[in-house]
Amino acid sequence: MDYQEFYIETGRLLYAIAMADGEIQEDEKSKMLNLVRDTLRKLENSVDAFGTSNAFYTEFELERLIDFNVESEESFNSFIDYLGLNISEITPDLKAIIISMAEEVAEAWDGVVAEENLYLNRLKEALK
Repeated sequence: MDYQEFYIETGRLLYAIAMADGEIQEDEKSKMLNLVRDTLRKLENSVDAFGTSNAFYTEFELERLIDFNVESEESFNSFIDYLGLNISEITPDLKAIIISMAEEVAEAWDGVVAEENLYLNRLKEALK
């Protein structure tokens, strides 16, 4: 598995969930950054050429998407396309982690809204 690509796409997924209602709230941004440090960083042992954990590519991608105010649907579809090409490499444990992180982001501010719920349902279907 290309770990950098996986973590970039994970950033796109988390961003899409947070941006589903049209705006990233500070609580959602904080939750996403904490997930990188507390969840993804613990999963990842590989590093890039500079010695940076590949898990931080999620954070780099989140910051890029926020800076460019990318549409949530575009970002979500990128992750779904990635899954379609790489689903055989995503273990059941990793699937559970992906779903859990997406749900945590959706719940981070004002509960799960309808737009976030649609993405969560599509994500769960794609991970079956």
